[in-house]
Order: sequence, then C-alpha cells, then structure tokens
Amino acid sequence: MTEYAEPLTRENPAPSGPDRRLRTRMLIAIGVVLAVAALRWSEPVTLPLTVAVFLLVLTRPLQCWLEQRSPKWLAVIVTTLTVLLAVAVIAGAVVLGVGQVATRAPEMAERLQIVAEQARRWAQAHGLPVPAAGGEMGERLFPVISRLVRSGGVTLERLGLILAFFILGLLEVSAFCDKARERLRAPHGDALVEGAAETSRRVRRYLGALTITSLISGVATGLFTLAVGLDSPLIWGLVAFLLNYVPTIGPFVAVVPPTLYALLQFGSLGRTAVVFFGVGAIQFFIGNFLDPKIEGRVLSLSPLVVLVSVVFWGWMWGVLGALLAVPLTVALVDVCDRFQRSRWVSALLSE
Repeated sequence: MTEYAEPLTRENPAPSGPDRRLRTRMLIAIGVVLAVAALRWSEPVTLPLTVAVFLLVLTRPLQCWLEQRSPKWLAVIVTTLTVLLAVAVIAGAVVLGVGQVATRAPEMAERLQIVAEQARRWAQAHGLPVPAAGGEMGERLFPVISRLVRSGGVTLERLGLILAFFILGLLEVSAFCDKARERLRAPHGDALVEGAAETSRRVRRYLGALTITSLISGVATGLFTLAVGLDSPLIWGLVAFLLNYVPTIGPFVAVVPPTLYALLQFGSLGRTAVVFFGVGAIQFFIGNFLDPKIEGRVLSLSPLVVLVSVVFWGWMWGVLGALLAVPLTVALVDVCDRFQRSRWVSALLSE
C-alpha cells in the first residue's frame, strides 16, 4: 500500500491551503455570475414567482387568522379578494388621476410644442446641437402608444401568472411548513420554518414602516400641489406615494413629474421653481429625517447597500425589481446570518 500511494502523492499533490481557498473563491464567483445570468434569463418566470412569494409573506397573517375561523378554501378566497381589492384601489386611483390629466391633453400638447420651440431657439442661440423637428404630434406619439400597448399585454400576462402562483401558494404554504418539519431531520426542519417566519416578520415590519412614510409623503405632496394650484393633485400625491417604495431613488424621481407638468401648466419659471423646491423639500425632509427614525428601527442595512440593491435589482427586473430590492436584501441578510460560513456576508451588508 505504501509503494502504491507514494508515486500517486508525488504526481498529484494535494492543493495547499492558499490554493484551496483561491479555488473556492473562484468557484463561488463563477456560481454568482451564473446565478445572476440565470435570474436575468428566466425573468418571465422568476419575477412573477418572486412577486407571488412576496404577496404570500404580506398576507400570511391574514390567511392564518381566517383559517382559524373558517374553512381553508374560504380563507384562500377572502385573502385573494383582499389582494385584488388593494390592486383595484391603486389602479382606480391611477386611472382617475390620468383621466384628470387627459382632460387637458390638447392644451398641454400646444404648450408642449411652444416650450419645445422655445428650447430649440435657445439652443440655436447658444450654439448647441438642435434635434430636427418632428412631424405631427400624432406621428410622434404613435410609436410610443404602440410600445405602451405591447407593454400592457405583457403586464397582463405577468399579472395572470402572479395570481396563479399566489393562489397555489395559498393552498400549499401550510402543508409545505408541515412537510418541512416532518420530513427534514429534526433540527433542520424547525430551523427552516422558524427562519422563514422570522424573515417574513421582519419584511412585514419594514413594509409597514415604509407604508407610513410613503403615505405621509403622498398626502403632503398632494396638499402642497393643491395649495399652489397645480392640476390633478391626486395623481401627484399618488406618484409620490408609490415612488417612495423605491428607497433612495424614488423620492428624487417623485420631484420630476409635477415639476414638468407645472412648466407646461403655468408657463412660468417662477411658479415652476416653487413646485420644484416645495416637492423637493417634502421629499428631502421625509428621506433624511422621517425615514431614518421610522424605518431605522426595523431595517439595519447600510444606505450604500440599499442603493446598490435598488440599482442591481432594477437592472435585473425593472421597476418591480427596484420595489422588491430591499425586502430581497433583508431576506438575504437574514439567511446568511443563520449559517456560520456566511455570517461575514450578513456583517458586511448590515449597518
């Protein structure tokens, strides 16, 4: 045995400690790259599935409460209808706001052409490149409308898939927890279920705090735009409310739509500046004073990590990815914190 093992050891020496660590890190890096590529490629399926899981996390307390007082099928129906009602309320508010803006569409189109012509003359006077004037407004809007129609069709398909995943998840989530406890080895099954429950509670606490700050932002923006005489204050409040769910980036973006609309409605740089600085002050106050006090109690992520996660998941999955960025990062931190070898990831991402 010694004579046979000796030449084998000389020809194939075992990797040393540094070489082994380097090889492990390379394999981890390759695995991360492949996982990112797989998530990007499988977006039509993984994104609806992730949104459905996210909705399951939000509605789990309601489902458990209903299952204790009614049959399981009735709890599933009521929970599903609750989610659909919330979506319908938001969609109805959006349609109402857009309808208010659309009533002044012809007037806004004329003012837009005037502003565009003024901008073109200013650029020519200062020697800046000027884009060629387009044709009729309808010809310029037709490609945009076509893209919106195609996007609407894709969105409806995604919503149908999300609803299917969500309903099936409602039917299976309780049985899955029981199977995890029974079929996995004693400590692992309970640890999996308890870890998932704790992560879900933390995500719900974060979203509850975020909803409070978003509601304050939306109400304050709507009242301010109403006070300065800007049309459709409801839609500007709704825009601020929804964009506040995208941390760091959303509050900055929320300043842009009412400012551009004010420029078209008032045609005055002075009143437009009032809208810009007023809405900007609201978002600055909420983002720098209110958000840290309310959300900081339940969210222990570094601000840089939050920004990177929003940019990364927005690049991966678009607007929905940006909305899900922080809950996904919170879940990742919790999962990594439960294993000895990955706690360095949790320590690195936490504040």
